[in-house]
Amino acid sequence: MEPNLFWMIGGLAFFTGLVTGIIVNHLMSGSHARNNRIQKQLNTAKTELNDYREKVADHFSTTAHLVNRMTKSYRDVHEHMATSANELCTDELTCQHLNDALLSINSLPSDSSNKKVSQTDVEPPKDYAPKRDPEENEYTDK
Repeated sequence: MEPNLFWMIGGLAFFTGLVTGIIVNHLMSGSHARNNRIQKQLNTAKTELNDYREKVADHFSTTAHLVNRMTKSYRDVHEHMATSANELCTDELTCQHLNDALLSINSLPSDSSNKKVSQTDVEPPKDYAPKRDPEENEYTDK
């Protein structure tokens, strides 16, 4: 073979490799840009999620503080009513009724779901027919 043919084959291989390298680089840089874009979106979503979590935590913290203030206000009103009832009532019977109403849990309105059932009110289910005659030993279908 001639030396010119070696140079032409070598040059052709070089240019083919160069073109292939450029194409691969272009394809890789395209997916690299896409990866960067997705990474930025992911970072933005994480930041928004952390901001949302902070807002939720602040909301519940503020709610707890407000409920505690409301509870304290209710307690203050209750104590004021009890003290005023003791100071302003001159009739002993009226004073006793007011104190009972203010201090009793039963004076608060309650719905049927809050009613307590004592153990004496509950009966186990009967799984037999009661005897008609107490002297009968067996149950009958009379």
